[in-house]
Amino acid sequence: MFSLPRAPRGPSPLGNPLVKAVALAAALLAVLPTTALAHAVLLRATPSSSQSLEQAPAQVQLLFSEPLDPVFSQVQVVNAAGQRVDAADSHVDPDDDRLLVCSLQPALPNGMYTVVWRNLSAIDVHPDQGQFPLFVGVPVTQPTVAATGLTTTATPETTFGRWWFYIAASLFGGVLATWKLVLGPAIADTDAAARVHRYAFRLILTGGVLLIVGTLFTAVAQAASAANVPLLQGFGQPLGDLLLRGRFAAIWWPRLGLEVASLLLIALGGIDGLASECALATLPAVLLTSALTSHGAALPEGTAPGIAIDWLHIVGATTWVGGLIALAAVLPVVRGAAPVGPKVVGRFARLALIASLAVLLSGVLQGALEVGSWSSLLTTLYGQFLVLKTVLLAVMLALAGLNEWRRRAPGGLVGLERGVRAELALGVVVFGVAAMLSGTPPTPIS
Repeated sequence: MFSLPRAPRGPSPLGNPLVKAVALAAALLAVLPTTALAHAVLLRATPSSSQSLEQAPAQVQLLFSEPLDPVFSQVQVVNAAGQRVDAADSHVDPDDDRLLVCSLQPALPNGMYTVVWRNLSAIDVHPDQGQFPLFVGVPVTQPTVAATGLTTTATPETTFGRWWFYIAASLFGGVLATWKLVLGPAIADTDAAARVHRYAFRLILTGGVLLIVGTLFTAVAQAASAANVPLLQGFGQPLGDLLLRGRFAAIWWPRLGLEVASLLLIALGGIDGLASECALATLPAVLLTSALTSHGAALPEGTAPGIAIDWLHIVGATTWVGGLIALAAVLPVVRGAAPVGPKVVGRFARLALIASLAVLLSGVLQGALEVGSWSSLLTTLYGQFLVLKTVLLAVMLALAGLNEWRRRAPGGLVGLERGVRAELALGVVVFGVAAMLSGTPPTPIS
């Protein structure tokens, strides 16, 4: 929900800040780059699968678009019976961390072989995998491309972990921000103050606990995904390999430390005063850890703009949804405490307007940089998810506008409660689509 300013008679459509933002977003779409990569995408295979080889090569070399994690990246070659014919020496080239290499057994007979690879990007820590054929002494029997990759290697567990993170960050940081900027000032010195304070404290404390639990779960899910094993088998060596070295560990441990510190500040110091302000100040850093492993962290145009845009998008989204959570919990409490209810909703409307504009503009920038072209919206799974997310966001914005109309209507707080709950439910669904987007590479559907 957000506040749309009252316009005078005969207003210009461009007088509305949301309309201005949409116009700017459309302009940005027209001028931004038209190519993008994400995940460690296979760029070139040597030898190629497009020709028949006179004899089996000594090595297979795969060049990827991003540096590879050497522990979780491997390639193998199998024959038509599914038996391995490589020398089991798959490794990332020490002189080129984008090159994955393996040797083949000597004197292989003629036939068709299949190169199967799986990797983990050392930049955005997303896995990718694929396969392609090699024709040795036999004609090419089918049209081939340089590589066949899966449209997504995200597991249900890693997708759930990302969705969990978005919700928990909203419940902790978004509700805390709403308490500081909206609820606290609006209910000060009123009869509802003690009850609203209690509700807000419980919500924020719950969000902090869920944030930590979700971070722990995400590590196990990521380890299982990187090692290509079931979730429970992610414990042990895969989890140790993930958390004791590499980029994921360098980001995960600070995230966990910040979350624990923030929760302790709230649990011991409450949601008023310096302790709560310090806890709130950690949230942007926690959200930055998510942006550091996003698709934006691997953009060819440069990592800093992509990370900054993704970070702004998450900050806006968690503030908006967290505010809706707080509003849904508090409105029944302040319904009869005039003029507290309208005051709370009015203050929140201004916060939600800023947050929604941040989500809209950063989302357009993300889509333009990561999808790259209008055609990719339909020809990639990532683009199709993005279209779905955009449609859901548009409905969410429409609900916000309807809720603003309800706020201004006489006796509209009761209807507003239902509208806020509907807007919040849609926000939760949008987070689910965003979680699927995060694990899907913007590459053509194969």
